[in-house]
Amino acid sequence: MWAKGKTYIWQWVLAVVISVALWIISMSDKQFEINEKLSVLSPALSDDFIVIGYERQDSVSVTFAGKGIGVLRDQILRKPEMLHLNVPLPNQEETFPYSRSLELTENNVQFSGDRYSSLSAISFSPPVITVTIDHRITRDLPVRISAAGSVPERYLWPFLSNTIVQVTGARSIVNQLDSCYTGQVGSGSQRAETVIEKPDGINNINPSSVIAGLIYPVPLIERMQ
Repeated sequence: MWAKGKTYIWQWVLAVVISVALWIISMSDKQFEINEKLSVLSPALSDDFIVIGYERQDSVSVTFAGKGIGVLRDQILRKPEMLHLNVPLPNQEETFPYSRSLELTENNVQFSGDRYSSLSAISFSPPVITVTIDHRITRDLPVRISAAGSVPERYLWPFLSNTIVQVTGARSIVNQLDSCYTGQVGSGSQRAETVIEKPDGINNINPSSVIAGLIYPVPLIERMQ
C-alpha cells in the first residue's frame, strides 16, 4: 500500500511539473495586451508661464503589449500611474498665447515604482494632446455680486466683505476682465459666504470667497394718506 501510494504521489507531482512547464512555454510565445486608463498630469512650467488649456480627457487609454512570463510579473509588481506631458519651454520670440501638439509616447508614462520590464506601450487614445501656453500675470479687480432671482441688482443694497481681489492667470484672459463675480446671492437681509467665480484661464483668486448679501433698501414712505 505504501509503495503504491508513493508511486501515485510521484506521478501526480510529475504531471504538475509538466503542466507548469508547458504553461511557461506557451506564455513565452503568446502576445498579451493590457489596457489602462491614465489621468494626465498638468504640464510643469516656470512661474512666468501658465497652461490655459489643453485637449485633456478625464483619462487617456493606453495599450501595453508583451510576451513571456514577465508580463505576469509586471502586472503584479508594477503600476503605471499617470501621463506626464513634456512641454518645451517657450522663448521670448514666441507669439502668446501659443499652442503645441504633443505626441504621446512611452516616455510620457509615469509609474508609481519601477517601469514595466516586459510590457511596452504600443498605442494611446487620443495619440496627441494640444496645449496652449501664455504669460502669467496678476491684477487687482473689483468684485461684483451676481443677484439670484428676478430682482435687478440696482434696486438692492449690495454688501461685500472684500470689494477688491487679486487675480492671477493667463495674460490674454486677465487683461480682458473688468471685474470678478460672486456666485448667485439671494435677496434679503442674510449675509453668507459665497465663492468667487473663476473663469477659464484663471488659476488663483485671493481671497477665493467673500461674505456677500443683497438687502432691500429701507422704504422712506410706506403709504400715502
